[in-house]
Amino acid sequence: MLKKVRELKMDKSLYQYDLHTTDGLPYALYFSDIDYYVGHQSPLHWHREFEITIVTKGKVKAFVDDIEMILEKGEGLFVNSEMFHGYRKIENEGCEFLTAVFDSSFITGSENKNFLFKKYIEPIIKSENLRFVKLSQNNDWHSEFLKNMDELFEANILELEYSEFFVREILTKEIRLLHENNNLYKAPDLRGLNYSISKMTDYIKANYTEDISVGDIAKSANISRRECFRKFSESMGITPFDYLDSVRIKAATVLLTESDKTVTEICYETGFSSGSYFSTKFKKAIGCSPAEYRKNSIKN
Repeated sequence: MLKKVRELKMDKSLYQYDLHTTDGLPYALYFSDIDYYVGHQSPLHWHREFEITIVTKGKVKAFVDDIEMILEKGEGLFVNSEMFHGYRKIENEGCEFLTAVFDSSFITGSENKNFLFKKYIEPIIKSENLRFVKLSQNNDWHSEFLKNMDELFEANILELEYSEFFVREILTKEIRLLHENNNLYKAPDLRGLNYSISKMTDYIKANYTEDISVGDIAKSANISRRECFRKFSESMGITPFDYLDSVRIKAATVLLTESDKTVTEICYETGFSSGSYFSTKFKKAIGCSPAEYRKNSIKN
């Protein structure tokens, strides 16, 4: 049976504390229409469970951590554990989508950190290269992944007998596909992309309150400005400035909910040099102004 969603229950850290369960089992299946959501968006949030979403009608703008993408009918999205993610209506576009949210214990059993968890789940959770997967029909294993999810949702819409076993079987297949098609065990190449990106993102997280430039970011990994832009583009599909803004905005959400500082004070404390730029970037990422975000957080 599919549950319908209108709004999410979140705490001040944007943690979604809804119980994703079905008859006491640690999974839940949802139907969503983006127009039914409050504000026509599923706001930025996170949870410890894995999430798989399939678009069945129209298209929607999706966000995972610092990445923005468009999902169209027939496409899907796998989101790893504890990743910030959300969905927002595209102007004049409707969208319906189905979502499975499940805890790894549904596949491995309730015993914490057992053999199955350590061998198959932990590498996925810890993978720096598997924050999410945008699923497309143009890719063979993506297509198989999407077909599996179509069968899962169809079985539940029809309320077939033994559907719980079927859901568990399908989700186990999806974990296997993730393992077969992603090198989860490969150590980072210290001369390559992963190492450079790690050095630069660590530098940004440590210095986002300062007036830092692309030159400063590139220097932290001992590469050129041009190479810095290339590596961010290849690894994340964004610019160094986009990543810097996302880190600053995350810090701002914490200050807005946990301090009495003014929006202007928070703007400058998180490294933004302009109040208007801060407001524009914040609204694009979160879906509302900093003041509205604070007001809504107090209500919750």
